Amino acid sequence: MARFSKVFKLPGNQSTFDFVDIDLSKDTRLYLDPYAIQIREDEWSAKCGDYIRSFFVEVLGALRDENDYRVIHLLSQLHEPNETYLGESRGKPSGRGWGNDKAALLAQALRNSRAFNTGLIGDISEAELFIRGVGPDMISDLTTNVLRGLLADYTAQQCELHNVPLHAANALGPIWNPARRDWEAQQLLLPRYARRPILLVPKFSVRFRLSLDSQEFYNKHMIEYLRSEYLQAGGALVETLKNKKKVVYKYKVEEKHPLIKDDLAAFAAQHPDILEFYKSLKGAAGPLASGDIDKFFNEREYALLLANALAEIPTGNKDASNYHNHSLAICTFLFYPHLITPVKEAELHEGRKRLDIRFSNSAESGFFYKMMAGNQTRSMNVAVECKNYQKQIANPELDQLSGRFGHQRGFFGMLLCRSMDDRKAIIKRCRDTANDQRGYIIVLEDTDLVTMLNYVADGRRAEIDKFLDARFAEITH
Repeated sequence: MARFSKVFKLPGNQSTFDFVDIDLSKDTRLYLDPYAIQIREDEWSAKCGDYIRSFFVEVLGALRDENDYRVIHLLSQLHEPNETYLGESRGKPSGRGWGNDKAALLAQALRNSRAFNTGLIGDISEAELFIRGVGPDMISDLTTNVLRGLLADYTAQQCELHNVPLHAANALGPIWNPARRDWEAQQLLLPRYARRPILLVPKFSVRFRLSLDSQEFYNKHMIEYLRSEYLQAGGALVETLKNKKKVVYKYKVEEKHPLIKDDLAAFAAQHPDILEFYKSLKGAAGPLASGDIDKFFNEREYALLLANALAEIPTGNKDASNYHNHSLAICTFLFYPHLITPVKEAELHEGRKRLDIRFSNSAESGFFYKMMAGNQTRSMNVAVECKNYQKQIANPELDQLSGRFGHQRGFFGMLLCRSMDDRKAIIKRCRDTANDQRGYIIVLEDTDLVTMLNYVADGRRAEIDKFLDARFAEITH
């Protein structure tokens, strides 16, 4: 097994990486899921959602205008991407180009579908539900193609974060440009293995099966609804058991209503509330955990390993990078999927200031959601500074972090340090910063990180939110 992390000698495992730690010797059976992306409100997913919608709007518009040339032009630029190492191929990834023939078949399937002709379909994620011949691999591939430029940017950021070298990649196909509403050629900088370019994919954007799945919607929603309807109406499908109970067997409903995607579209059009309920269920499922992707991962044991490794890092400038990298690993381990897409030493104010780590805040509940939703914090991003020394944390360090705050980024950050000589004095300084409306900073020392890691080791991950709530209360009350 040639994991990306092993090939490029990265410390850590899937739990400490924001991206899928792919096997570079074969495809990993995961899908890039457009619905999972579009329902999220974090900065990266929102941008991706705009790209996905803009592309599909162009395709649907060209179909309605009967502009066959533009339809084929838009769809023929797609190909089965090898570079993500995701999908269902066996052995080495072996994606093939779509070409005009496959583009024409997809265009015909869309044009002839009930979902298109009734105006039901308006999104790529719904195509697997309602369009004949469109399966999860095609949806995932199409999404990857549309997002190739954004995935390349994400890959470059993650490689900078982990010091992985980049190389020019010219043969991956064009980039979708939503401003021009068209494809354009562009050189990308990507990591390379065995002379093949690699695109990393965020682990919060993938699923083992697409969120919107025709077989699942058919079995669990359409058929069950029809069973109930037939039972209430009476008739030939209703049978009476020995105990006088009346039933409608699922297989008989399936025989009468086989899975035909046009019929699925008609059912969804007649019962939009059921489709919306199905979508809400899928949205509530949330992203995959690291343990879902790596079945052999034991997060309780790994939490203790992270805590022990932290204690072994000496203080001082010589080991500042080690502390910085280990702090990133701990934060990703503890706070995913609330904090995602970390960027190392992001430039602010045209490069005049630099930040150790910046996370995007994607929380939908808990402490970090409060930081995003709060009128005073409005933290779309979370700034993290790391200080690998034991001297007293003073105003310059706090001012350095509060100087990173702003209306576009938010007003909340975390300062990580090895220990605090005078904890009460530091808390007072943080409280003064908050009272002066310069932002909200919580200081976390090694013992705080170890406390949260021990919560995970004890199977009490939910306690992390309560711990952070208490730390925030100290600087606001």
